[in-house]
Amino acid sequence: MRNVKLLWGIIVILTGVGLVLFRIAITQPPASVPDASGTSGEESRVVGRIGDKVITSEMVRQKVYSKYGLDVLNQMIDHLAIQLEADDRGLRVDSKEIQSELERMQQGYGSEEEFYKSMKEQVGMTKEELQEDVYFKLLVEKAATADIVVGENEISDYIKENPDEFADTEQLHLQFILNETLEQANRTYELATQGNDFSTLARERSLDINTASEGGDLGWVEENDPFVSPNILKAAKELQIGQIGQPVQAETGYAVVKLIDRKDDRKSNPEAIRESVRKQLALQKAPPIKEYTQELRKKWQAALVDVDHEFGPSPSPAAAGQ
Repeated sequence: MRNVKLLWGIIVILTGVGLVLFRIAITQPPASVPDASGTSGEESRVVGRIGDKVITSEMVRQKVYSKYGLDVLNQMIDHLAIQLEADDRGLRVDSKEIQSELERMQQGYGSEEEFYKSMKEQVGMTKEELQEDVYFKLLVEKAATADIVVGENEISDYIKENPDEFADTEQLHLQFILNETLEQANRTYELATQGNDFSTLARERSLDINTASEGGDLGWVEENDPFVSPNILKAAKELQIGQIGQPVQAETGYAVVKLIDRKDDRKSNPEAIRESVRKQLALQKAPPIKEYTQELRKKWQAALVDVDHEFGPSPSPAAAGQ
């Protein structure tokens, strides 16, 4: 569902957008701009005008630097503290682990290309920047759980108590059009089955603001996705690929559903399941990652130097590093 597809984007926005903007600001090369006498100076070039006022690239850089610089500095210190601790403990994250985590994050997207395109469009992060973000996420988790022991019985009990979490499921790639009344939905179904393009109909007729502009595309959803109407899922599972179903009642109207594709999501690798549960239980026993990172800063004697002069008044000690 679109909500699921945007989840990672939202997380990245909260944790990474400042870094992206900061990089843009500090890497934008300065160019000359005419000074008051009409000659060419060396400060920066004009990037905006309004009336007799101008905005220069240097003004933009300074604004971004002052707004996000301290956040970026804290993030850099966090990363260095994590790396120092990992090196001290002999912990490593290899490329296979990073790729596996990225593949997990891509669930709900039609393809790897769609995922990276979405991340670039939504938050301006490249594939390399995402890989770096994932690297430090996995590394701090390893460090935080390095001394935590999870017994085999704990793992077995968890799997036994949560069978649905590890059951093989079917994934469905769906489009849908939401109408207010059954009469409207019947008309939509009639138009769709008469050869009209489903995506165009969705843009013209669907009331769902999250998907209408994208042709009603819900993306890949699990057959028991809690964010999708059970009636929609039930109808979709009975369709053949490419088939359009008759209107079904949804929570806020009536939906016409089209099944684009289907695939099995198999979770039956016992070894992988146990390792995933081991990590999950270890993280539950570990201190919160934010608190753990703060402890690493203290251990490795991190310090913010002259931040008032560089970035303006610094936050309270409790807020530093958040």
